[in-house]
Amino acid sequence: LLLLICIVLIASSCKIARFVFYNFAGVNDYKKFPKRELKASQTPFIFPAKTNQTFPQSITYNKKTERLDYFLSEQNTLAFIVIRNDTILYENYFHDKDKTTIVPSFSMAKSFTSALIGCAIEDRLIQSVEEPVTNYIPELKKNGFDKVKIKHVLQMTTGLKFNESYFNPFGQVAGFYYGQKLRKQIFKLKLAYEPGTKFEYKSGNTELLGRAQLFLDAQG
Repeated sequence: LLLLICIVLIASSCKIARFVFYNFAGVNDYKKFPKRELKASQTPFIFPAKTNQTFPQSITYNKKTERLDYFLSEQNTLAFIVIRNDTILYENYFHDKDKTTIVPSFSMAKSFTSALIGCAIEDRLIQSVEEPVTNYIPELKKNGFDKVKIKHVLQMTTGLKFNESYFNPFGQVAGFYYGQKLRKQIFKLKLAYEPGTKFEYKSGNTELLGRAQLFLDAQG
């Protein structure tokens, strides 16, 4: 029994073991990780639904036109919402889901994280997207990130050396998703090429933005 308990404890603290046990990321991942409830400090803003605005109900894809709701359902979409000028133009749910269903945001969080950088600039917590990211993550100076501007991180043109493989339990994606020492992972990041030279989709960029925001929170 003691041996079994030790094995369970070791497995629960090891990113590789969690990767194998949980297999790949899925819509029920919110049940696997610790959660922290956030309570709104004020009445939340509710997007109004469309009034007289119209939104296309069909889509042309690969030279074939289909109804939008059919196309989304066939793509295994769970929820789809279009907002323009603070107004909901289209909202629909699929595969037995509805607006009360909890699902992980996955890469949608990237857009929200980037938007928060804009809020920080508006509040003058960050002066400009031209600032080096090391103003907010000084630990990365030793890794040559002085040349990386905030705009490079927002545009994913940092030149980050990052393995985006979702099937490698030893890769960086597994480390950030299943690991418990994110700060340590971030401080290990390195560059593969000159910042600002080309776009590459790498989740590590958003980790940098999140770390910069934690720095701002620490500064009060």
